[in-house]
Amino acid sequence: MSVYESYVSCANPSRLMTRLCRHWGYKLTVELSESCGSVEFPAGRCKFIVEQGLLQVSLEMPEDNQVRMQQVVAEHLQRMAGEETLTIEWRASLE
Repeated sequence: MSVYESYVSCANPSRLMTRLCRHWGYKLTVELSESCGSVEFPAGRCKFIVEQGLLQVSLEMPEDNQVRMQQVVAEHLQRMAGEETLTIEWRASLE
């Protein structure tokens, strides 16, 4: 499994994480608290940590699924952000 991260600057990271976790919660296993969340996908996991003005997104997947899942997560984050334009840049984690 490889891990990629993105630090997404946004006006309300907690709201963004909550909206996305609830959206995926209809079909996937989701854990959600005030400051963190996670979504279990068939091939891996996406974790969220709320920081001041940032949403840390960590995607743990097999390498062959990474690119597609990065696109899926980025598209869903942008959709949940509404009018706010997000910059989502993935980089390999040092873990």
